[in-house]
Amino acid sequence: MINHFSVLGIKPNAKEDDIKKAYKRLSNKYHPDKLIAASDEEKALAVSALHRVQKAYDVLSDPKLRNAFIRDFNNVIVPDPSAAMREIWDGFYSA
Repeated sequence: MINHFSVLGIKPNAKEDDIKKAYKRLSNKYHPDKLIAASDEEKALAVSALHRVQKAYDVLSDPKLRNAFIRDFNNVIVPDPSAAMREIWDGFYSA
């Protein structure tokens, strides 16, 4: 399950303004029009990242979807604990 909070780089208790700011910052970063000098591979990766950012924003900006996501996310059994720990580690030390 994708952690939409980590996609946007925000905390689970983030306010609506924080969600919107993170979305705008990341959508600007990954938008194809902003990547003029990038290679085709870099543009493809950026488009993929932009889709993840858009999906995360769609879920977290809607109160019903956000509450459902949080409820479901809290009930997830982690199938690969080492990958989960790696994600936490990367999120902590990448900032």
